[in-house]
Amino acid sequence: MTARPDAETTASAGARKADHLRIAAGPGVLHARGSGLEELRLRHRALPGRDLEDVALETSFAGATLAAPLLVSAMTGGTAEAGAVNGALAAAAAQHGVGLALGSGRALLDDPSLLETYRPAGAPRPPLVLANLGAVALQPDRAERLVELLDADGLFVHLNPVQEAVQPEGEPCFAGVLERIAATVQRLSPRPVLVKEVGFGMDPEDVGQLAAVGVSAVDVAGSGGTNWALVEGRRDGRAGAVAQAFADWGVPTAEALRGARAAAPGLPLVGSGGVGDGVAAAKALALGADVAGLARPLLVAAQDGRAGAALGTVVRQLRIAVWAAGAASAAQLGEEHLA
Repeated sequence: MTARPDAETTASAGARKADHLRIAAGPGVLHARGSGLEELRLRHRALPGRDLEDVALETSFAGATLAAPLLVSAMTGGTAEAGAVNGALAAAAAQHGVGLALGSGRALLDDPSLLETYRPAGAPRPPLVLANLGAVALQPDRAERLVELLDADGLFVHLNPVQEAVQPEGEPCFAGVLERIAATVQRLSPRPVLVKEVGFGMDPEDVGQLAAVGVSAVDVAGSGGTNWALVEGRRDGRAGAVAQAFADWGVPTAEALRGARAAAPGLPLVGSGGVGDGVAAAKALALGADVAGLARPLLVAAQDGRAGAALGTVVRQLRIAVWAAGAASAAQLGEEHLA
């Protein structure tokens, strides 16, 4: 693996993370085309057949029981600003009984004093907390150390080849990644190891390979939401011209979910990428996701001091969508509930 240049200090990495946090919440960083979810419509049943509050949202995922099939997707860590955001997101996830994936923990491994930027003291604990480490930094012992530092329930490995290639300081070094994921699965067992893209989607062949090495779940993280090539292009002018060509790159979320479900029928899936509300979450579940993930809308809400209310709205929207589509539970949603 090629190391970062000597100039890449903890301080400069922290500045980059702070820039990511600011830019990702701003304009001009969404994919040029949608997730595909906006093109789908759930069936509307004027006779839902049950009371709204009788709809069941509870689900089991990655060894945890969630009050709703939702995951606050990985966003940030390693800066003072990240501590405030992660505290708000942890409180919201705990309040509503859903999962929380933390931002990349590479900075924490390099500087354990950054712990509270990921897990602020006094923040409530959600029912599922997942650490997160990028593929280029993945080593089984480091992954285990990160999970222990964060007192996490398991690990997300994030795949970001396009972002690494566009980022001027990036490390587009992906040789041997699948083998290191397999070794990490063995090292962390029985704790779950999940794998996600960062917003460009998953090809069915990749999903099949990940299932074959025993990962616990895959987050397809399709295109349609935040585009991390465009984020890098806005962060550093050296990347701007390169990044623009990737404005519509990737596998849209709806397509990625259908492909993943066909490639690995028994593998738990997270549907994220352009999921902005509870109706979109319900569509992702109908396409085969076990859990839907949201990032940018909750990041913006956390920065505005309304993370709990925003997540509560998503849960309520999801309940209504499941009910009005005629399903008794979120787990029951399937292609038959799409119009």
